[in-house]
Amino acid sequence: MDAPFVRSHHIAASWLCFLTILLDGYDTAVISFTAPSLAHDWSLPAAAFTPAFVATSLGAVIGYLSCGALAARFGHRRLVIASVGFFGLMSLATVLATDITQLTALRFITALGLGGAIPTAIALASGHAEPARRERTASIVTVAIVIGSTLGGLVAVPILRRWGWQGPFVLGAILPFLAVPALVAWLPDTALRGGHGSPKALFATGLAVPTLLLWAMSLLSFMQSYSFTYWLPLLLTSFGFDRASAALGNTYIGAGGIAGVVLMAYAVPRVGSARYLAGAFIVGAGFVLLIAFGGLPNATLPALLVLTGAGLGIGGVGQAALGAMLYSAAARTTGVG
Repeated sequence: MDAPFVRSHHIAASWLCFLTILLDGYDTAVISFTAPSLAHDWSLPAAAFTPAFVATSLGAVIGYLSCGALAARFGHRRLVIASVGFFGLMSLATVLATDITQLTALRFITALGLGGAIPTAIALASGHAEPARRERTASIVTVAIVIGSTLGGLVAVPILRRWGWQGPFVLGAILPFLAVPALVAWLPDTALRGGHGSPKALFATGLAVPTLLLWAMSLLSFMQSYSFTYWLPLLLTSFGFDRASAALGNTYIGAGGIAGVVLMAYAVPRVGSARYLAGAFIVGAGFVLLIAFGGLPNATLPALLVLTGAGLGIGGVGQAALGAMLYSAAARTTGVG
């Protein structure tokens, strides 16, 4: 196979997987952008949205756990395309919700597609990369999660003010619908076939301890990530921010996360992923404590949130990069998921 042809497939895979994860990041976070407006329109307290937040995470987990077997059976390309179309369709359906029960059910179903897209896209992109670039490729495409939620916070402000809470969900449908034809036309598949995507492969000889450590890191990282993603806009309204401006909370965190990933790209070749992530988590946790107990004025919150994001916002990128390097091609989708 000609080198230019192979290289073009690598580039197409990386950019289209980046686009997939960016859209996924937006549609995952859109519930947090809209929660303050929903709480106002439906006359609900902030705590009433807990079921919808939990359902989003639960649906994503099921998607994460299922994607390895589904990719082995149907192929990475088909699964990515189906997942993007599915969560776009369900985002559109969400505008029909009239109460918290319907919203919770729709978010759970939407998140099944959200969870299926991310690990499959990461595995597809890293599978097309040269071995020496696999870790960096996984990091680059995974940072799209942060960019999607960051841009979403910026875009949501004028949309919420003009069209209300339904507007961001409609946008969360339109963008995936526009992306699907591009994915169908240009997204390459992986050459790998066979296997069952079994989690048992993650505990093969020499992998048991690294897998458990990676799971522990992912658990803690996503716990804090989803806590910020879902609750930060509602928290900021209690600090006195208006409902639309509160959506910018995730933008501050996301901007810090993007800066942290850029710094990670330069630091990892020198100190390694594990050391860098450990140090970044300690710094980020320190800023969380400062926000919680420092008694600082509200004007300092944006800067503190950016610094928090730089330390803690890279967890998803870090676990994807480590997973892409740790597992073989046959187990990579399941491992990242």
